[in-house]
Amino acid sequence: MMSGSIPLAVCYGLLAIFVVAFLIRSLKIARLPLHLRWELAPVPKEKGRGRYGGSYLEEFEWWKKPREESLVAEVAYMLEEIVFLKALWAHNRRLWWFSYPFHIGLYLLVLAAFGGVLASGMAAVGVAGLGWGILPKWIVWVAGVGYVLTALGALGLLASRLADPKLRLITTPVALFNLVLVLAVAVTGALAVTTVPGSAVDAVAFGRALLTAGPVPHMAGVLTAHLILAMAFLAYLPFSQMMHFVAKYFTYHQVRWDDRPLERGGAMEREMQKLLQQPVTWAAEHVHADGRKNWVDIATEEVPR
Repeated sequence: MMSGSIPLAVCYGLLAIFVVAFLIRSLKIARLPLHLRWELAPVPKEKGRGRYGGSYLEEFEWWKKPREESLVAEVAYMLEEIVFLKALWAHNRRLWWFSYPFHIGLYLLVLAAFGGVLASGMAAVGVAGLGWGILPKWIVWVAGVGYVLTALGALGLLASRLADPKLRLITTPVALFNLVLVLAVAVTGALAVTTVPGSAVDAVAFGRALLTAGPVPHMAGVLTAHLILAMAFLAYLPFSQMMHFVAKYFTYHQVRWDDRPLERGGAMEREMQKLLQQPVTWAAEHVHADGRKNWVDIATEEVPR
């Protein structure tokens, strides 16, 4: 057993890094410039047309008619992708068999983490009955299944990236490190759940210590290692490609599904005019960029034959 083995200052520091970096990265993604506008179908929010890739542009004199959108169709499409990884199933089914348990395991771990925070908060304000009773038992089962699925998925993805020549060509050392880190978190968590009696109660007590700046409880070494890895993983996450779960929202809503018409004098036109005034520094010879010409200059200048 280890007493006070996880200094609260270290945990607060790692959590602070996560919160600040996550907010900064998310804001940067949200404030990226207007994307290159393409006609990418289907757009699920198109009421009555999304299922076959239709558009409001099919309507005669569409600009005179109100646009009809379906929030239900949009949410249904998103749930299919989030819960079932529909696009991966359709385009890379071999990888889906490992990626699916990996993602479902992570979803369960997030759910267990929310349960742990709730139980810790209840314990911190003195609601000990429910906080130390029902919730920890529920957390053990959810987290246990989550750890196993995540570990199996991570192992499968690692093996696929190392064994498949095509995947190996596009696999970076950082991608392998990410999978190994997640695997380490999952394995230590699974060991803590299966070998440490009352591991969830200890984890809730640790959460209460974080919330109240109180003393850290006595914990087994494997649970201590798991909590350290989990905190380190959170601090690392905003700096990694795993932030794709935030970027994906904007990829769909501001790139794939952004089919708003360009209106004269509107916000989109003002943003595009601003972007067109940016100087171009591309090195490609055919662009004739010198760092002073903007996009309008380059697009309208006559190129000598």
